[in-house]
Amino acid sequence: MRRLAALLVVLAATAQPVFADDLNTRTQDVKQQLAAASEQLTQLDLQMTALQQSLTDTRSRIERERVQVRLLARALYAQPDSLVGLILGSASIAEALTRIGDLTSAGDRAAATKRALDQDLTRLSQERDQLKADVDRTQTLKKQLELQFDKLITQVAAQRSPAPAQPPLTIDPGSVGAIQQIILDAFAPLGAAAQTWALRVAKCESNYNPYAVNSSSGASGLFQFLPSTWAFTPQHAQSVFDPTANATAAAWLYNRDGPSQWQCR
Repeated sequence: MRRLAALLVVLAATAQPVFADDLNTRTQDVKQQLAAASEQLTQLDLQMTALQQSLTDTRSRIERERVQVRLLARALYAQPDSLVGLILGSASIAEALTRIGDLTSAGDRAAATKRALDQDLTRLSQERDQLKADVDRTQTLKKQLELQFDKLITQVAAQRSPAPAQPPLTIDPGSVGAIQQIILDAFAPLGAAAQTWALRVAKCESNYNPYAVNSSSGASGLFQFLPSTWAFTPQHAQSVFDPTANATAAAWLYNRDGPSQWQCR
């Protein structure tokens, strides 16, 4: 029995690193897939812009062709009001037939040009619809990957630096002033307006509780960082529950992207 117990201990010790390696591998795979999806969305957006420009150019070509045909008719025959007027205005039957043939050719040219350009418009519209469907599918995939990445990051964070087993639901009222000072210090380089904004948002997001956790989204800390967002901050190696690290990361994100990252305003 002792040998069996010792064997189980050894197996448990060796299984943990394997699980950790597998988790890290899966996280890196999803991260790479996210980067690929973002790159694909960028390329699709560029293609959509180019396609929209092609549609605009084709419509402009149609208008130019119509104008050119009208100008051609005016230049040749002063744009006769009717076929009878064209015949009566001709010096001979032969001239009238020639003029009628030329006008017919001009009309055929205009019709053929319109058909060709209409076909181009139809083709470009179909390509645009297909491209939009590709964009929608890629955006859906990206959202799914982001959710998967958030879950993996949460698992990695729990494995590397698990949160306190029983984090306090509230903080000592006497320490609120200290938390506020940490926030003011972190946002000081960004100015008084940023400091005022930071105090207001931290109050709204966590009520100045550095241990606050949103059970539905996994957002944590003073400024309620999602695991995926925290993973890309310069402070990602520190605990998200460290008020100084959390406030400093919030100042970094605010300086980089503005206040749009937070629901509270």
